[in-house]
Amino acid sequence: MNLMRNFGFFLLSLLYIGCGADEKADDKSNDKSNDEVLNEVIKEGSTIVLSPTNEYGFVLDSFQVKRDTVKGNWTMSHMFAPYGISQLDINVAAKKAADSSVGLRYVKEGTPFIILSALGDTSETAEYFIYPQNIVYFVVFDFKDSVCVEKRSKPNEVNEKILSGEIIKNSNLTFALDQQLKDINMTGEMAESMAGVFAWAIDFFRLHPGDEFKVIYNEKSVEGTPYAIGGISSVWFKHQGREFYAFKYALDAAGKQIGFFNEEGKEMRRPFLVAPVKYSRISSGYSGRRFHPVQKRWKAHLGTDYAAPKGTPIVSTANGTVIAASYSSGNGNYVKIKHNETYTTQYLHMTGFAKGIRKGVYVEQGQTIGYVGSTGLATGPHVCYRFWKNGKQINHRAEKFPSSIPMVDSLLPSYMEFIKPIRARIDAMPITPYVLEKADPKK
Repeated sequence: MNLMRNFGFFLLSLLYIGCGADEKADDKSNDKSNDEVLNEVIKEGSTIVLSPTNEYGFVLDSFQVKRDTVKGNWTMSHMFAPYGISQLDINVAAKKAADSSVGLRYVKEGTPFIILSALGDTSETAEYFIYPQNIVYFVVFDFKDSVCVEKRSKPNEVNEKILSGEIIKNSNLTFALDQQLKDINMTGEMAESMAGVFAWAIDFFRLHPGDEFKVIYNEKSVEGTPYAIGGISSVWFKHQGREFYAFKYALDAAGKQIGFFNEEGKEMRRPFLVAPVKYSRISSGYSGRRFHPVQKRWKAHLGTDYAAPKGTPIVSTANGTVIAASYSSGNGNYVKIKHNETYTTQYLHMTGFAKGIRKGVYVEQGQTIGYVGSTGLATGPHVCYRFWKNGKQINHRAEKFPSSIPMVDSLLPSYMEFIKPIRARIDAMPITPYVLEKADPKK
């Protein structure tokens, strides 16, 4: 008994269990396991407070804990039935899980899940099931008193980060970003965000070797693992020797009017977006003579083809009124938009139109009007983007559009003070070189 007194005591946290929100206990200070600490206690005879084992917001020391993994062709019945859950309750749980607030219609093979039963329950009837959907979200099935299903999330951390990179031969922005981020989802988010900021100034389909970039952004992470981009705040891009800056800035105290402005205070928005699809690739440019892949003859190609996966959203490159949303044997499903007395655009080969898109409808710049397909005379999924100026088809990539509008003079001094330290930070940051992976001689 004296020896046990010297062990001290365990401090167990009270756990709130049910259908409400919960928080994950902070266990970052636990560098050693409880068993390792106990061994030291026995050796030294000291008194110590041990932290309980906490996972997904549950104190596991308070339960009988089992772990299992979803097998092939499993349903929720396979998960729940072996642990004393009736078929009626399983049906109720499955219905609640499929609700839009939870979004779990089926369980995925290979997903590990946790079963919690009451201490001392020899039947091991489950009170809770914990099913992780991804690194952030997990679903708690509560069978203790009544059937309750709730989607919860682990605590997020948001930290400011800065990265840089360069474009090399036979590379692009995605490859350069992936060198730094090492996560395909984050790379895609970052590439789309950067292309969105400079959509009116830089043609991301024509990046050149030697182009460089620096970006300050927020990184979302869970338990130290990054998983998403929480938005970018400042970007610098050097394209063909010309430098572009963009700073996120609120024009009002409430932070409702937020935009990106350059180093002179001019808004980054322009009359037309560079392309109707986000960060795709040009498969065929504007040309007076091109061999048609379907008709097998030489003819003019008075548009620009952007290849993208089927279903990719196609957006209107500027504000305007839809003057046609129809089908023809050559164009397939297409939308034509009149922007003003000077400019008109057309979008061909759609797999379908966006909801509400029809003749006479007004659309805004960046609004989805349809989806990439291969209808009409097309060999694969893409959108053919056509551009008219004063009734004549032109190459939109060669057109010089008006400069953006500067902010009002009264805001310019405070904006310049705001960007001064940010610009200095960006300018001082070195470019991270692109590192080519060496081939493994053993392969």
